[in-house]
Amino acid sequence: MACSSFRILSVVLGLAACSCSIAADLEIIYTTRAGDTLIGLEKQFLASPFGWKGLRTHNRIGSPMRMPVGTPLRIPESWLRVEPRTARVVALQGEVTLDGRPLVVDAKVPAGSVLRTSGEAFVTLVMPDESRLTVQPGSEARLDKVQGFRGFTGQNTQIHLERGRVETSVAAQRGPAARYQIRTPTTLIGVRGTAFRVGSDAVSQAAQAEVTGGEIRMSGASGEATALPAGYGLIARPGEAIPAPRVLLPAPLIKDVPTRFERVELHLAFPSVAKAVAYRVQVARDEHFTDVLMTGVYPTASARFSGLPDGRYWLRVRGIDEAGLEGFDASHAFTLNARPEPPVARATGNGTLAWNPAAEATAYRLQVAHDTAFTTLVAERDTDALTLDPALPAGDYQWRIASRRANGERGPWSDAHELNIRKMPGAASLTVYNDRARFAWPGEPGHIYDFQLARDKAFTDLLAEQRIGEPAVTVPLPPAGSYYVRVRATNPDGLAGPWSGIQTLRSTFFLPAWSLSSPAATSP
Repeated sequence: MACSSFRILSVVLGLAACSCSIAADLEIIYTTRAGDTLIGLEKQFLASPFGWKGLRTHNRIGSPMRMPVGTPLRIPESWLRVEPRTARVVALQGEVTLDGRPLVVDAKVPAGSVLRTSGEAFVTLVMPDESRLTVQPGSEARLDKVQGFRGFTGQNTQIHLERGRVETSVAAQRGPAARYQIRTPTTLIGVRGTAFRVGSDAVSQAAQAEVTGGEIRMSGASGEATALPAGYGLIARPGEAIPAPRVLLPAPLIKDVPTRFERVELHLAFPSVAKAVAYRVQVARDEHFTDVLMTGVYPTASARFSGLPDGRYWLRVRGIDEAGLEGFDASHAFTLNARPEPPVARATGNGTLAWNPAAEATAYRLQVAHDTAFTTLVAERDTDALTLDPALPAGDYQWRIASRRANGERGPWSDAHELNIRKMPGAASLTVYNDRARFAWPGEPGHIYDFQLARDKAFTDLLAEQRIGEPAVTVPLPPAGSYYVRVRATNPDGLAGPWSGIQTLRSTFFLPAWSLSSPAATSP
């Protein structure tokens, strides 16, 4: 028979000197109802070897068969008939072990189990009463108790945090035997419905707690409990009295963080928080951060993560003060759509665009515009090649490129790249006098010109090469034969344009005359 007339009588917390561990004893009060007898209560609630005679002595009852309705009976927790329960793994990330064995989602976790997480691992457990416990990276926690008591509502949960951190959302603890406790090597934390975090330093044995909802009570070696309401935290050190609570830092304002990211290397920047010396940043699959994927502590108001697959996520940020206490959370939903990744651009000649092949890409889409926002396109092309000449007039442009999968799905655009197309120098004219050849071509103020005269079209065997500040050059007249001429201009900003079309210089045999052809249509 489930009982409703119960209340907590007392919780006695103390430190056992022989083992330096905190002991606890809980008594409940059962208020008798019509027809109750001590023998009947023994059958309903008590475990062997405890019986009705113990209840009679403990409560100083004269007659076990005659108890007025409403009589309060004190029953020690250790006398109650235990009903073992189990927690369940609802989310897991990275390397997590249960008693040294790999853990999997949906696994049952009974009392006595030891959980260990590696440096980048998380595990979240849900208790039978829907309380949730997330064990953070680099932690070790033992479930000392996960149980109920026959005939009583409520759950008795006790977790020992040897090292690391846990984050907890505890369901309201209803029922006379309901209790949720987290122990560290030097402290005990008791709650009856709240959201809080606990840390335990394996080296210093210091314990810290931060409450973001409800209230907890922390006890140390003296057994005296300190109340810690929402918005406060403290760090307790062994051998010292528990200090006064400190106000937690406010939540960062992250509403202006983008809701969409298009790079595998995820860069998250947010406004700083006054008095924060660092920030903890977490990424999870769900709004309640049951399924945490990544976490990190950063000295400035920005974080970087890499390796997340495309999808929808939640970001959570909190400031950390100079004492090491972590403040209130701010959360923000975002989407990552970074694949297929855009190709990496590579250097090209004047007007020709080129890029390296990208993973998952079977084709590419390219856009060219005058502005980095690409509001007005001057060219847009699809290609399966790795180079493309958009055939644009001289000018300054921006270009970007995206990968396309075989099904036509397009990935994000690359960053904008500059495209500077310079006018090719016009055709040179030739004047011959006194065994010298003077070449001249149309020029522009402030330009520098490179002139080359060679025996071959590849311009590997040069007869003359000059850099000059005017659109003309005079060189010694070469021996009779065929030669090749080209010119290149560099503008005042230092940007070199393309070589001109190649012109052929020829001597006319049997006559002392020379000719210079029109520029070739293309330049090698």
